[in-house]
Amino acid sequence: MRRCLLILILFCCSCMNSELQSRAEQSAEHYIKNRLGNPVYFKTVSFSALQKRRYTTSLDTSLDAAGINAGDQRRVKAYVDSENGQRPDLSVKNEKDVYNIQHDKLTYYLLIYSFRTDLAGVKITMKYRLELDTACNVIHATDITNIKVKEQ
Repeated sequence: MRRCLLILILFCCSCMNSELQSRAEQSAEHYIKNRLGNPVYFKTVSFSALQKRRYTTSLDTSLDAAGINAGDQRRVKAYVDSENGQRPDLSVKNEKDVYNIQHDKLTYYLLIYSFRTDLAGVKITMKYRLELDTACNVIHATDITNIKVKEQ
């Protein structure tokens, strides 16, 4: 019984991940097509695996320097209170960073998208680096066609 339950859980988790990958791919393709003005010739070449990333704040850097784990809320609160006492001008920013860290508001996904299109009668392969939020909406897109990308 436990074995079947374990297999079922693994299957569900793998489906959720591919569901997220699929939503991200559809969102990226739709965004790029709109950005290029819906070209007549447009073929997807490849998508990279979806990578989960997190933005780094100045508070993260300070916590790392102090040797404090961002998940230890008690120590983070004590550190922020101490920091706010020394630098009252940063208190609002520190509180906002604490809120964003605790509520996982700094997470984004990274996707590399390659496609072929026709620009001015010439078929070319292009590559874009897309940052997506947790709802798979494109936050930022960068043309990296002529840039060597080291995928991690």
